[in-house]
Amino acid sequence: MDITMLPIEQITADTGQPRSHADSEALAELAASIRRHGVLNPITVAELPSGAGYRIVTGERRWRAAQMAGLTAMPCIIRHLTEEDVRVQQLIENMQREDLQPLDRARGIVALQDQTGASIRDVAAMLGISERSVHNLLDLMDLPGDIGERIVSSPNKPAHGQLTEKHARFIKQLAEEPDLQRRVADRIQRDRLTSGDTEAMVRALRLNPEDAEEILTAPREAFSGYLKAKDAFAEERRSERAAEAQTDTSTGDVVRACAVALDNIHPVGLSPASLADLRAALHQARQILDALDRECAMEMGES
Repeated sequence: MDITMLPIEQITADTGQPRSHADSEALAELAASIRRHGVLNPITVAELPSGAGYRIVTGERRWRAAQMAGLTAMPCIIRHLTEEDVRVQQLIENMQREDLQPLDRARGIVALQDQTGASIRDVAAMLGISERSVHNLLDLMDLPGDIGERIVSSPNKPAHGQLTEKHARFIKQLAEEPDLQRRVADRIQRDRLTSGDTEAMVRALRLNPEDAEEILTAPREAFSGYLKAKDAFAEERRSERAAEAQTDTSTGDVVRACAVALDNIHPVGLSPASLADLRAALHQARQILDALDRECAMEMGES
């Protein structure tokens, strides 16, 4: 691996770089370190098509900090890369940085797919992360932009008033009401709601849309109360359906009772094993429903 000292003025940033946020304080600290110790790790560059300089592949923060530190040249590794190789290397480097915003990760993945035609599985293999993680990141693209920009990369750490990727997964369940999503996001940050609080609030909003205003302003301990009330109502309806099924010969009521029971199943928060078991049961139920529908059609003389 050859390291070449290149004049900083011959090096340019890559406008296609997936990182869009820069911590000015952290950059200043890096510049101070470079003044004292120099650039300890070379950056990677590729020659511009025109031959008049070099484009940064990885190491833009070190390049900017070196400029702030007053350096006129810095150590570089010159690589001959395709556009796809450049994007993959940039994304991989950025994915390894904890401070990269999740929405930037998602944008980088979309750009990578657009340029290479990579599937979710391909992207996961390139980045060394799970397919589920890729899906979760891409889900952020479905949030209103102003919410997505507020998501921080700390899904398994205390929120401390910040929106995490886990919060985002619950907010996304209100996709048909972006204004409601914004109010939920504001409430999370204002009252420092945990992901558990958020799950309960969002579920209460979905089950009790007519009480949205009251739920949004209720204390967090009240969220479970809305859910208990809804569960009690659902249990009452199930009992009514069961009683009707015993006194009425309508098989349609039996199916409707099943529909009520299914409507109260919520996969959010289930373990992977429970989710797999639920999907297997749903597949079995779907086959039974399809078969019954075909039999009804035949009895009604439909082709």
